[in-house]
Amino acid sequence: MKVRDIMRKSVVSLAQNCPLNDVIRTFVQHHLDALPVIDAAERVVGFITIGDLIDIFLPRYYELLRDYAALEDKGQLGSLFDTAFTGLGPLGEKLILAADIMHTRIQWVMIEDSLLQAAARLQSQRFQRLPVVDRDQRLMGLISDFEVILALMQGSPAIRLKQAI
Repeated sequence: MKVRDIMRKSVVSLAQNCPLNDVIRTFVQHHLDALPVIDAAERVVGFITIGDLIDIFLPRYYELLRDYAALEDKGQLGSLFDTAFTGLGPLGEKLILAADIMHTRIQWVMIEDSLLQAAARLQSQRFQRLPVVDRDQRLMGLISDFEVILALMQGSPAIRLKQAI
């Protein structure tokens, strides 16, 4: 089985010159955890995850969540979110672009790769999903570790035997 057989073909992406406020709006509007970044020729040039945004704007977020007291005080945690973006202002939101915050050293997955190749790339990158590209590096879709695991399980002889019973 190939990546093209299980990849998600309908993908939201960002232009590399997309301003920060549009990056955030896209994440929120589409309820996404990762977005590929493309150039004018629709080639993948980067990848942004929700974790990247958290690292930039709320660097202590995970530390605070580990502290149970912060979870109990909703006002304190809420004010953290309110103040995270106050220093930017409209000009800062336009000056920071997707290209400034994206990962550029990503191993995308080729549309003709096997599922095992895709699984290896996902594991080496430590992302839950990666862009799928054609031989010209144009964005064709996304593939997630969950989709790969499900497809591999469905293709295993043990699973097929149980389905036949």
